[in-house]
Amino acid sequence: SDEQSSGIEQVNQAVIQMDEVTQQNAALVEEAAAAAESLEEQAENLSRSVSTFKLGEAAPLFRKTMSRTAGKPAMKPATTDQDWQEF
Repeated sequence: SDEQSSGIEQVNQAVIQMDEVTQQNAALVEEAAAAAESLEEQAENLSRSVSTFKLGEAAPLFRKTMSRTAGKPAMKPATTDQDWQEF
């Protein structure tokens, strides 16, 4: 009936919107990961540049403070672009 058809259309539109938002979110996550990697490289470059300065007695404390702790590995994507389909 018309009511069922309308309901199905609304569900279809909701699924399309969720798909779009999910893809946008995935793109933002990739951008954030790239920015984090770039920031890490910049921090390493800065650390190398600063290491040329003599720090005297503060050096051991500075090195201890600046030592990098191991972070969590990046999560792998739950799906690939191949799994997306257009409606």
